[in-house]
Amino acid sequence: MTSRYNSAVLAGIACAGLCAAPVRAQSGPQLYGLVDMWAGRSATSAGGPGLTAVNSGGMQTSYWGIGGSETLGHGMTAVYAVEGYLQLDTGAAGRTPTDALFSRNAYVGLQSSLGELKLGRILNPLFVATALSNPFGGSIRFAPLLAQVWGPATGRAVSGDTSWDNAVSYTTPAARGFRLAAYAGLGETASGAATRNGGATLSYAAGPATAFLSGQRVRVGPGLATVSQSEQTTWFAGGSYDAGPARLFVSWDRADSRLPAIRARTAQAGVALAAGPGSVLLSFARTDNSAAGLAESMRNSRRDTGAAGYDLSLSRRTDLYLVLQHDRLSTANPARTCALGLRHKF
Repeated sequence: MTSRYNSAVLAGIACAGLCAAPVRAQSGPQLYGLVDMWAGRSATSAGGPGLTAVNSGGMQTSYWGIGGSETLGHGMTAVYAVEGYLQLDTGAAGRTPTDALFSRNAYVGLQSSLGELKLGRILNPLFVATALSNPFGGSIRFAPLLAQVWGPATGRAVSGDTSWDNAVSYTTPAARGFRLAAYAGLGETASGAATRNGGATLSYAAGPATAFLSGQRVRVGPGLATVSQSEQTTWFAGGSYDAGPARLFVSWDRADSRLPAIRARTAQAGVALAAGPGSVLLSFARTDNSAAGLAESMRNSRRDTGAAGYDLSLSRRTDLYLVLQHDRLSTANPARTCALGLRHKF
């Protein structure tokens, strides 16, 4: 079971671009990306009336990229990548109208036996850790964990973007399965250093286990007020374990915000089970929110989101998926989503 799931989902996440692996594989420039479309009935609790939709980016946000590398000698390699999101349902670029052309990744870097250094706009390793700690991968729309932590329609517990502008990152070589990534966004705003972002992610991958421990402090980005005093600190722990007949996933995170003062705690558990030529995916996440200074009736809320899906592997690059999702905010009526989609990596 696990080899099928690893190739269809875990490898799909990593090699389809969450870690920009394609740019490291060849010396010449290459075009790569992922296109994902789904159709169905979509609704979120407290999100207004549901709608029947044909949308882009169900199991993973559609994107395209150009990247490559050059061997410099003495064990040194130069790498680069420029990657932009796509909305296939309308043909528009970006995830939203405010996205830049290359809003996923836009960097140059150096690799050697000492590690990797990158400069530019860089995919946030915390986002990668959350994507690899749940059975639905990088799906902000359908994965209960990512919907609650990153999804604007479901309250996004974690502030800051899934990629950081004006960033510097350093990743160590792997040692006994461990790797450390340290990264910073240098706060090139009118408030200067007051809007710097910083974070670090320790990852482990060996045998049947993967694990992540990540922390970040953000002072600029989506979800934050446009004042220099606004900031949020997030801690995340998660991972997965290959138990033979199933791959098990678990995660926990806490996010503490200042101005406004909001505290969020999110726990998630999931499993991927082999079933015929595909995998059954099950996941549940709960976020508890509290906000000081609000009226008692508005101070605390809880969001419960569960999802069940079947991911059918048609080839190494193409899969067909069906997802059912139930979402409930404690202060609103429940909402349900049913979606059928197709994803292709190129």
